[in-house]
Amino acid sequence: MKNKRFIYGFLLVAMVLALFASCKQDVIFYDISQEVEYEAPIVEGNIFSMVPCNGMLFVQNNNIYQKNWYAEKNAEGRWTQLTTAPVSGKPTVRLASDASYLYALVKDNASDETGSIYAAPVTSSGAGDWTTNPVAENVKELFDNCVFASDGTTSGRNAYFTDGDNAVKKLAGTGTPVAQSVTDVMGATDEDAYIKAAGFDGTTDCFSSNAVFAVINVSGTAYLYTFNKAFDSSADGKTLKYKASGASSWSDGGTTDAIITVLTAYGTDKLLVGTQSGFEVSAVGSDGKPADGEAPSDNAESAFGTRFVSGIWHYGAEGTLYAAVIGVEHSQYNKLWGFYTSRNKWNYE
Repeated sequence: MKNKRFIYGFLLVAMVLALFASCKQDVIFYDISQEVEYEAPIVEGNIFSMVPCNGMLFVQNNNIYQKNWYAEKNAEGRWTQLTTAPVSGKPTVRLASDASYLYALVKDNASDETGSIYAAPVTSSGAGDWTTNPVAENVKELFDNCVFASDGTTSGRNAYFTDGDNAVKKLAGTGTPVAQSVTDVMGATDEDAYIKAAGFDGTTDCFSSNAVFAVINVSGTAYLYTFNKAFDSSADGKTLKYKASGASSWSDGGTTDAIITVLTAYGTDKLLVGTQSGFEVSAVGSDGKPADGEAPSDNAESAFGTRFVSGIWHYGAEGTLYAAVIGVEHSQYNKLWGFYTSRNKWNYE
């Protein structure tokens, strides 16, 4: 009798353990089912610029790719490489655009610190033929050189570059670039400082000698954003700075967990903050002050984690984002990622 009770008890315990293991296994399989299956990437390598033009998007990784502005990555909306490079055998290191033309900055030679700009007209079908000769030469080819204003200027989107003499010029399609008289909103006094970025403050284009720069229109007032390293090279690079356009001084905003590498406006109340260790979002108050950066609520952390973010862009349908990531530990991680609200997850582009 005791033996039977022992056997029954043993079987009961075994059944409970089996049921527990089954439930636990179900949870494991459920978690796995929620993970994102990454698609094969099309655009890989060092990606530093993405620009819109006439309903198309263009991105570079030494080569140039294009796709429809609103197309997601599917059979109809995948990136395709341009069949003709601006200059055969030479890398495209930056892109810029205005309302009608795509501009490509091509590195002159491997040992040079200058480049040349070529132009191609853009229709709703994509880029046309490149100019045989450059529309601009002696362009600074350091890190940030072709700079462009935000959409919404009174004359449309404007494209600019800084030449080897630190002069800012506006690109004019296949015509001669037009010299500009500009004021650096950073107030840099270093004679070696030169313009690296531009934005539209609601009235006119404004220019920055620091590439970490964004403009947001908050309740009718344009606010400018950068980080503390723009004013002090010894700063930690983790504090956001801001001011109203036209104000004389900058104020401290929120902080981030890692050194800031890029800022992008997202609507009228958010800053997308790329860092040396991932991607954060900073909420912007009605007074223009940016809050502390926070991790996004999607799968960004599991997708590209703590890698160096070299660019963030917001183009196309509402909620569509793109991010370029550099794997400091290995170039195999240099990818372009896309986020679409329809799938609500980051994935390779």
